[in-house]
Amino acid sequence: MSALDKLKEIIPKVIVGSVRYPTFDSIPDDYPVKNLESLLSLVTRSYHAGAEGCLFYLYNDEMVQFFNVLNDELSEIKIMLIIKFVDIGEITRLMDNLNFSPTALFLDYNLADQRDNDLLNKYLNALSKYCKNIGIYTKEPIGSVSFFITSNPKINLFLLPFNMLGFGLQNRSLIEMIVNSSENVYIASNPLAEGKIKPIQAFDYVTTHRIHGSNIEFLDLETVLDSIKFAKYFLETHDFLQIALEFEDHSEVCETCGLGMSRYFPPTGGSWWYCSQCQAKKELPE
Repeated sequence: MSALDKLKEIIPKVIVGSVRYPTFDSIPDDYPVKNLESLLSLVTRSYHAGAEGCLFYLYNDEMVQFFNVLNDELSEIKIMLIIKFVDIGEITRLMDNLNFSPTALFLDYNLADQRDNDLLNKYLNALSKYCKNIGIYTKEPIGSVSFFITSNPKINLFLLPFNMLGFGLQNRSLIEMIVNSSENVYIASNPLAEGKIKPIQAFDYVTTHRIHGSNIEFLDLETVLDSIKFAKYFLETHDFLQIALEFEDHSEVCETCGLGMSRYFPPTGGSWWYCSQCQAKKELPE
């Protein structure tokens, strides 16, 4: 098995997390990442709905503590981190305090999109003792992906904007051509174009190209769970029955109408069975 094939086996396809805000101070107060206690619950629920991995910035010591708790409580999920363009000494200090080895690291676009191999290799050398799977997160994929494909064989893992609207891209057709013509592991960020595309359309488009997996940004919980369901279908199983069995856990029949009930995840937490005919609800135990 080639090194690239091994990498494809390691890197998850259905990923949840947040790559939108490069600094902790820039995160809105009502965004889930600002409340690490509720974030732990969101990641756990996403994992049980079918997400295999998560991806967040390594912001600070509080995030290090969050990752350690997450790894202790949910060791099965594959934790991946984005490394900011800051002092290497600060980054290695944070990495030293992790109690586990991340599945993958991505160098932030503020570093990667400079397209400076000497600078990039400096970070690669410093981080290689913590993780062997290191890629880049780019917001200028046409230039940066093309540059590193031809100039740095160490980079074959890319996180990049990829969606059917071309949102966040200079030229959608050109990045499609680059992705489809090169043997690398590509992870789509922002597949829903910040909520402008429905999940079923978003992942149907993504998987018509050589995209290995996708990161689902934490928006509202209902959208995240819906996205996980369709991401699993298009990226993994192509079997809606199997996904329904995994996602719903089991079927439920309304005692009033005798019709099948649907699973509902209210924003306040928990989950219910819901009858669309008579609006009956049955809460499920945590």
